[in-house]
Amino acid sequence: MIEKLRNRSEVIISYILGIFFIILGLFILFNTGQIRNEEVSVQEDKIETIFDLISAFFLEVSNMLSAMIGGFPIIAGILIILFGLFMFKVGSWIKTTTKYDVPITFFFIGLSLVLFIVTTILMTQAYGLWALMFLLAFIIHLLFSVFNEYLNPAHRKEHYMIILLFYGIAYFLTQNAVYSNIESTITPTDVLSINLFFAMVWVSSFMALWVGVFLLKANNLLKKPSENDPEKLSRLNKKSRKAAKFTPDHYLGFSEKLYDFRNKFLNKLKQFFETDLPAWFKVNYIEILFGIIVLIFVFLEFNNRNGVFVEGYFRLNDMQTIYEWVNLLITLVLALLYLYFTIMNLLKNKYYHRQMIVIFILWLNVTVSLYITLFKDVELSLFILPFNVFLVLLLTPLLLISIFKEFKGDENDGSNRKI
Repeated sequence: MIEKLRNRSEVIISYILGIFFIILGLFILFNTGQIRNEEVSVQEDKIETIFDLISAFFLEVSNMLSAMIGGFPIIAGILIILFGLFMFKVGSWIKTTTKYDVPITFFFIGLSLVLFIVTTILMTQAYGLWALMFLLAFIIHLLFSVFNEYLNPAHRKEHYMIILLFYGIAYFLTQNAVYSNIESTITPTDVLSINLFFAMVWVSSFMALWVGVFLLKANNLLKKPSENDPEKLSRLNKKSRKAAKFTPDHYLGFSEKLYDFRNKFLNKLKQFFETDLPAWFKVNYIEILFGIIVLIFVFLEFNNRNGVFVEGYFRLNDMQTIYEWVNLLITLVLALLYLYFTIMNLLKNKYYHRQMIVIFILWLNVTVSLYITLFKDVELSLFILPFNVFLVLLLTPLLLISIFKEFKGDENDGSNRKI
């Protein structure tokens, strides 16, 4: 069943995107009055039921959409519904024929970029111009996804590190901006609702990108030319060979320097202590040990916040508690994923890239939380200060280990779908 769904994932994604656009269009049509009017703030003290909470989310979405389509909500709603219906037609084309694969490929890649541009424009309402950093990170991510066949797979770790660096900078700058205004112009309800809506559009954008890249490779579009192809037009081929001498991978071998530094550092430690590591020792043991300790502390903090719900002290208008609970749940899931990927490193020698991505996100999440606690006068940090400091001290070595560790597993870092 899972394999069958996986083999039809591009069709399913087309239908999911169609449903998303239809629902969004209907929402706009049913809220034309609110979208036309000026922004209305959410009254958190009046949130008493789950329906009030859902209404608060929709009100925030209406406020965001009013900045873009405030003057023409009916036209925009109809066009978005028609586009959603068109996505169902695209899904049927993908399912029944390969005749339109080439235009559909670039359609999905373009759709992904447009969705992210729209998201960035909406994000500026909460994060200011710093939201453009997310757009820059996404463009780099998109270019990598489209042209990664031209890049050396041996440098895949460096590719991911560069992408993560740009996303990390964007996350830090936007969080710094939003927490600077958290009590003056932005409330916890705003942050929670805005981030939830952004997450929905982001997922839609990445799904469109995935389908576009899959079809791109399935149809051998933008395929890297073979070096052994015979010369047909010598003058053009000479120009192309000269241009090919400039390759990004020439500048992406910095991991080797990291490994050399690591080896020199470890050798000096061995000489200083006049001993060597035992033959049975693996760095995964340290990662698993630290990962378990991190998981325990994250679970303790999550359990403390969860106790507010279980013991009956929670009220729906306490948006700060909901915000903290949701973020701690995400952190807990990340800690579990890190442990899983680390164990798979140890047992099956794979998922190195996924482990690095997860530990970076986890470290960034906890470190930014500590920064907010220390330098921003707000009460929305994820952990109490001692826990937060301790987690940063545990996660920083894990991140450094991942950066300095050689990836010797499967080049594709997981099973690839057959085309």
